[in-house]
Amino acid sequence: MGDDTGHAAGWKSEAVAAAYEAWYETPLGRLVDRLEKEAVFALVPDGAGGLALDLSCGTGHYALALAGRGFRVVGLDVSEPMLRVARAKSAQARLDVSWLRADASALPFRGAAFDLATVILGLEFVRDPPVVLDEARRVLRPGGRLVVAILNRTGLWTLWRRLKRRFVPSIWRGARFLRPDELGALLQAHGFTEPRWTRAVHVLPLVRARGLRWLERWEAAGARFMPARATFVAVAARRL
Repeated sequence: MGDDTGHAAGWKSEAVAAAYEAWYETPLGRLVDRLEKEAVFALVPDGAGGLALDLSCGTGHYALALAGRGFRVVGLDVSEPMLRVARAKSAQARLDVSWLRADASALPFRGAAFDLATVILGLEFVRDPPVVLDEARRVLRPGGRLVVAILNRTGLWTLWRRLKRRFVPSIWRGARFLRPDELGALLQAHGFTEPRWTRAVHVLPLVRARGLRWLERWEAAGARFMPARATFVAVAARRL
C-alpha cells in the first residue's frame, strides 16, 4: 500500500522511490505487504511459463513475485527512478524480468500478447482509467486474466489518508480513489467478465512494531465483521 512519502508532483523522484521502498522494510510495511499479496495471489494461478504484464509496476514488488511464481514478466512504469530500483532488485534476486518505461495508456505491444495483466494500486494515479483498461484488454489474449487492486475509497485507511493529505505532503494528494462497485462497473463496460474479489487491510496505521500482534487480531476481526471497510480490494476478471 505504501506510506505517505512526498508531494504528488514529485512521486517520480529518486527520493520518493527510495522512501517508497524503505516503507516496505518497516514492521507495519511488511505486515501490509503480506496481507495485500495474499489477497492478490489468491486470484492468480501459478505461472507455468505464461506471459504477464505488470502495469504501473513501481519498484517491482509484484513483477518480481510473479516471476517467482513461474511467469515470464514485463514490468512497466512511467517512473525511471522506480524502474532503477526494480532493476537492481531483480538483478539481486536473479529473476529475469523485462523492465520498460512506458505509459499504461499507450502500450507498445501487439494485441493478444499476454496471458495475465496486473494493475496494483495504479489506477489511482493514471489520467484516464478507462483508457488503461482498454489497453489492458487489447494486449490480453481472449480469456486472459486482468487483476486490478485499488485502495477502496470508503476503506478505513483510505478515509484516514484522504483526511491526512489535506494537511501534510503526500503522494496520494492527487490520487483518485474508486469504490469496488465503481471498479466493477468499469471492468464490465470495458470488456471484462467473471469478476472474483478479495479484500485485505482492515486496520489503521496506529501502532508500530510492538502492536503488530494486536493489528493482526484487528485484521482478522475486520475481515469477518466489516469486509466492506477493507482498504485494499483486488479483483480478477477475464477478457471477453
